[in-house]
Amino acid sequence: MPEVLRHVTFSGRLVMPKKDALQQNWRDNIIKALIYMVLDISIVLAVSIMLFYWFAGKAVAPYQRPFPCGDDSLKRPFKPNTVGLKHLLAISLGSPFFVIVIVEGILFYKSLGINRLSKFFATTTLVYMKYLLTYALCTFIMEYLKCSVGRMRPHFVEVCNPDWKNIKCDSLDKIIQPEDMICTNPDKHRIRTARTSFPSGHTAAAFHLLIFLFIYLNRMSSHTRVAEISFFRWLVLPTYTVWTLFTAITRVTDFWHFPTDVLGGIILAACCVIPVFFTSWRSTSEIYAPRDIVPDDSIKLD
Repeated sequence: MPEVLRHVTFSGRLVMPKKDALQQNWRDNIIKALIYMVLDISIVLAVSIMLFYWFAGKAVAPYQRPFPCGDDSLKRPFKPNTVGLKHLLAISLGSPFFVIVIVEGILFYKSLGINRLSKFFATTTLVYMKYLLTYALCTFIMEYLKCSVGRMRPHFVEVCNPDWKNIKCDSLDKIIQPEDMICTNPDKHRIRTARTSFPSGHTAAAFHLLIFLFIYLNRMSSHTRVAEISFFRWLVLPTYTVWTLFTAITRVTDFWHFPTDVLGGIILAACCVIPVFFTSWRSTSEIYAPRDIVPDDSIKLD
């Protein structure tokens, strides 16, 4: 359990001293835990969303690259996303919460200790909040890179719908400067998006989830030796791996990204997740001690 989050969140208060634990009514604990969980997660999401809209709307704008007349890779047809934004957010933001709930629920059920219910809610919330914070960080870095690089998407020409009558693109080696590239599409947001190809945000979000789950599930399975967690790991990881690869591949086949954009998204996700989570849950003691519970007699602390 991250010590910093434990001290600055509502849920961190649920890990009470043992002398107070026996005085708590379990129904009151559940109500209090749910309220704290909703408050903590809602605050993180609300602040992150507001900051992102400010950042993307006012703090940064896409660099406008010159348009190369002979680059046919920018003249692909515009296609809808196979993996839409709502689908992406539901999977990459929503589903890890339920994975964490299931894993932590199994762990606390199979462990010994007092006040386990409160500690379960606190740990679940704090692990998920840590995931949300790294997700938000990755999103801000992604938007900054998109705007700084300003790479045009493969469907840029169709989205822009250039006014060719007033654009002299009469030779393949000619370069049209941004101020001369007149787009007739009235949807300014769509045109802005067409200039933010690198890195792939969908890929970054999908791999952010996959890398986190790979570390979390493997560590929790290996160092707790709980059979149910191990079974759940083999159920979850292959499913998410297929979904992640499908998401990455369709970014190219839908003509929203180039292969190098997808590679950039993978690298970005790895750079955000690995430094934060790779040092977590490295041993049995690092799992049980912060949660203030103990394994059953068949498991020895490392």
